[in-house]
Amino acid sequence: MSWISDLLGGSAGSIVTAVGGVIDNLTTTKEEKEELKIKMQALLQQRDSEIEQTLRAELSAKERVLVAELQQSDAYTKRARPTVVYSGLIFIFLNYCIVPAVQSFTGVVLQAFDLPAEFWVAWGGIVATWSIGRSVEKSGTKNKLTSVITGSKLVD
Repeated sequence: MSWISDLLGGSAGSIVTAVGGVIDNLTTTKEEKEELKIKMQALLQQRDSEIEQTLRAELSAKERVLVAELQQSDAYTKRARPTVVYSGLIFIFLNYCIVPAVQSFTGVVLQAFDLPAEFWVAWGGIVATWSIGRSVEKSGTKNKLTSVITGSKLVD
């Protein structure tokens, strides 16, 4: 669980040590100091446990969605990645080829739309994953991973 504590700003031990100094200044007896330090460690462990349970629940939900998508019988949905790739190519072609061509041939000023950074990141990630999967698949390697990436059926 130390990786979660590190992710959230330090190890639990360093937090207890830092707050322990404050506890030492605020309490008078040694028993009170030790009791507060133990309670703080318990609270930190409980927080780490809750964070871990939340992460596990999120991963489990994502896994169930992915499995449900891959097990459905609609072949188009399984191979929708090429549709996303081709749609992105159409947007790019219209915006950066057709609009400038119409402007130069007709003299009519058309406003090309700017494709947002999110489009480029999402579309680029999908294209890269799909292209790598297709390249590996075409090289003759067929396994579950390439089938999931490309949407093709795994033939034994």
